[in-house]
Amino acid sequence: MRVRVALAICLTLTLIAVGVSLARTPPVRAGTDGTPLPTEVGATFAPDTVCQGEEVVPKGTTIVRMSLLSLLGPRINLRATGGGQVITTGVRSSGWTGTVVSIPVQPVARTFSHATICFTLAKRQQLVNYRGANTTHSPAVSNGTQVLPGRIRIEYLRPGKESWLSLALPTARRIGLTVSGGGGIVLVLFALVLTITGLTSWLIVRELG
Repeated sequence: MRVRVALAICLTLTLIAVGVSLARTPPVRAGTDGTPLPTEVGATFAPDTVCQGEEVVPKGTTIVRMSLLSLLGPRINLRATGGGQVITTGVRSSGWTGTVVSIPVQPVARTFSHATICFTLAKRQQLVNYRGANTTHSPAVSNGTQVLPGRIRIEYLRPGKESWLSLALPTARRIGLTVSGGGGIVLVLFALVLTITGLTSWLIVRELG
């Protein structure tokens, strides 16, 4: 009896977690500085402060995604200014990895042109590469002591209006365009997962009950 109760609780909590995840709205891209990839425009060992001007920060931005490469990135403090005022600020804790890093920021009230994005890498003995493209027309990124040969690619994200659940059907249709059997294959896979879960639960109850 205890096994059945414990299993029922676990399944219920799993369903709740899945429901909460599907109800969330994924962020969408509100804008980008248009800098292509994947040229490396600089590298540094933290600490360092880097600024890049002539950015357009869209209204509603809540995440700034920067093309930085690190195996174990340091803490990042971001500050965006424009028109003589602070547009937004944000912090990303250390330990990030990969070729891009997303920094949550305070929501931007309106669109700002000719903005400057500055970010400070905290003290940590880990190499960080700046990724973007070399430039001869737009102002290049600067670390205060020298102007680097290019600009870092920066993207601006805002909260989406559609939840993961509402995107399920369009996603299934897209999958159906490349997988034989049409979008219905998604339903087949979902039913298969439910069947496997049910059989596994039944076997656990039978063996331990």
